[in-house]
Amino acid sequence: MAELERPDAAAAADLVREHGQALRAFVGARVRDAAAAEDVVQETFAAALAKGVPTGPGEAGRWLFAVARNKALRHARDTKPVVEAEVERPAREAAPGGDLEAREARARVRAAVDALEDELREVVRLRYEGGLDYKQVAERLGVPVSTIQGRLKRARVALKTALGGDA
Repeated sequence: MAELERPDAAAAADLVREHGQALRAFVGARVRDAAAAEDVVQETFAAALAKGVPTGPGEAGRWLFAVARNKALRHARDTKPVVEAEVERPAREAAPGGDLEAREARARVRAAVDALEDELREVVRLRYEGGLDYKQVAERLGVPVSTIQGRLKRARVALKTALGGDA
């Protein structure tokens, strides 16, 4: 195992800048509650500050994602799902100049992504929300690039079907 080195303030800021967005997407795919997902990401970076990170090329990112995965799994194990009561909400009117249709379309897409199988949702979030390319997604998940390509293709077909397009 690689030796861990505690980052100084500048190195910690670099870690957050380099991995923060992708890590949030990665955790968000596993932890559906946005506040809890942010907590998991913060705990991951706190662990990096407390324990240190590997210093080899690409090792810090892999280590952060492994820690985040473990913390997300622990969160899922330790929390019980909360069932929300169905509450009828009044219809919102579009604000002057607002783009209600675009917001509704984004909401439909988010709901469709949330309904994907875990492995498909995870890849979609890392690629499109995390801004990672195929190779980076493959490295984060420890699978070949061809697996990422296949999962993205399956996800696109599922999303097209869920959103009413022809598959």
